[in-house]
Parts: sequence; C-alpha cells; structure tokens
Amino acid sequence: MSEHLASILDRLEKLVAIDTRNPPRAMDGAHPLIITLRDELPGFNVDVHDMGEGCIQVLAKRGTPKALINVHMDTVPDAPGWTHSPFTMQRGQDRVAGLGTCDIKGAAACAIEAARHSDAPAAFLFTTDEEHGAGLCVSEFAARDHGFAQVIVSEPTGAKAVFAHRGIASFDAKFAGTSMHGSDARCVDESAISRAADWLAAAADLARASEREGGVLPGVRFNAGRIEGGIKPNICAPDCAVRFGVRPGPEHAIADVGRALKALAPAEHWASFDMVYALPALSPDDQAGASARSFALALGLPTGAPVDFWTEAALFAAHNTPVFVFGPGDIAQAHTVDEWVSHEQLLAAFAVYNKVFCGDD
Repeated sequence: MSEHLASILDRLEKLVAIDTRNPPRAMDGAHPLIITLRDELPGFNVDVHDMGEGCIQVLAKRGTPKALINVHMDTVPDAPGWTHSPFTMQRGQDRVAGLGTCDIKGAAACAIEAARHSDAPAAFLFTTDEEHGAGLCVSEFAARDHGFAQVIVSEPTGAKAVFAHRGIASFDAKFAGTSMHGSDARCVDESAISRAADWLAAAADLARASEREGGVLPGVRFNAGRIEGGIKPNICAPDCAVRFGVRPGPEHAIADVGRALKALAPAEHWASFDMVYALPALSPDDQAGASARSFALALGLPTGAPVDFWTEAALFAAHNTPVFVFGPGDIAQAHTVDEWVSHEQLLAAFAVYNKVFCGDD
C-alpha cells in the first residue's frame, strides 16, 4: 500500500466516524466535524459560517489559489440492513466501506491529502446541507464575489469530469373530489383519488414520450413520490394529495415542465398545485461551460457522460463560474447499504487534486 493511500484511508476513517447524517441536520459551528477539519488543515485560514438549521460553510484557504474544491460533508441517513456500524469504516483488500465513503467524504480525504502534500495555494469549501436538497450553503457562497476562477464540485463520477446534469424540482399537488356514497356511479369520475390516478397515468405517459427527444439529457424524468387521501372504501374521496418530483434536462425550463403537467388535468380537478423547490440543470453549452472544459483538459481529465443526478455545480454555473463535477466512486454505490469506494478511485482522485493545487502554485 502506498504512503498516500495509507494516509487517505486513515483520514477517511476519521471522517466516517463523525456522524453528519442529514436529516436530522444536528450540526453547528462547534460540531466535531469542524474541529477535525481545522486539525486536518494546518497552515490554512479556516472561516466557519454557521447559517443555522444545520447549514455550515467552512472555507479553508492557503495562499491565493485560483481554483476551489467544494465538498459536502453531510450524508444521507443509514438505511436498514448494514452489516456493520456505518460509522466504523471497514477496510477490504481493494476498497473501504462506511457511510459517506463514496458520497463524498472520500473526496475530502483525497483532497486534504493532496493539499498536505505540498505548500501550494489551495482552497476548500466544505458544506453540510447538500443532502437536504436546498443547497443554501453553496447558493449563498456562489452569489458572492468569492474571487475563484474555477470550481470543482465533488460527487461520485468515477474520477471523470462531468459538465452536464439534470435539474430537479419537487411539487405538492392536491386534487378536489366530491364526497358521496361509494355506490354512486359518479364516484369513478368525481373521486379525488381517481382524478389523481388519471393524472398520474397521463404524467407518466408524458415522461415516457419525452425520453425520445434529442439533446444532452433527453426528456423529463418523473417520479410520484407520495400519495394520500380519501376516507374509506364506501365514501367517494373528497381529497387527494400527491408529492412528485421532476428532473428535466438542460433543454427544459422547470416552470414550463410544471405548466405542462398541470395542463394534463382539468382546472376544476385541482385544489392546489405548488412547486416546493426548483434547482437548475447544469448545461455545458455556455461560456462558463467552455471554460470548465478547458480547465479539465489542462488537468488531463477524461470526460464523463452527463448524469441524471443533481449537483450543486449548477448553483455555481448560475453565477457564470466555470465549474465541473468530479470525484471518486460511482453514484450506484452512494445512498446504499454498506456504501463503499475503491482504493483505485481514491488514488485517481488524489492525483487530480494534486494537479489542481500544483497548478495554482
């Protein structure tokens, strides 16, 4: 085992042992994670901004670097079925397993090891609210005059540079129905649940048809995440609520997608139709995207295919900052029982981060 890999694994073991699950978002500026990051980055100026409700920015900077490495340090909750404690990293022959190893504390361990390998200028933005979905830490930072010419957002991409991904939005929709006896023939049309079912079928058909479109990431992904309503089988349901999500490619504006979906049901069927949140897609087809490609090319990075999952790179791109997504591991290994990342991927990421810092020297 190489000296760098041994150090990366030791560092990653420390990070995995720190509970940063989100929810419950039980973090503040005195959290053990913040103390550990300070200890791991001697010689760095570390600025901690506690934004409340578990949203913490940690900007660590040495010198005057041009590039910023962004890593979110929160994880999803551990799913049932782990074969060991998710906070005790398990070391295998060619991989390590533990909560956050792949998404994305492994990247943090690699990048910190690279920064400690030299005295070159380096900068990190560690955040704690990415898994919540709102991206408050990054959105606030990206809107500032932060002075960084390029940003790398760390997510599992197989150690390849990714320049495009889907947007994401969540909606709450409520259907209106008529309460009446369940034997009435009108129930099949006037039940709020029936109306919701008809709309869900139409929305699924719209999403399937959109997959045949062209473009970087064709179509609109649709997911009916939650449905509830009605009273009992012998009462026509007077109400039904649906929470659903969409993930459009860069060619689709989220507001347009919402309007198209709402139009699939008559106006009188809706009690309400509200967008809970919307986050933009990352598009490669603008000036910032071209600059990001040049940066990745200078690092000798292979290009990965556009991805379906959302990342906070889109928040930087919204302010015309050149940005791409990069990190060790595969998204299929994230958010899973016994989450893991390979030694090979960790070393590949370390080599890239090392080039980033040396290039800023």
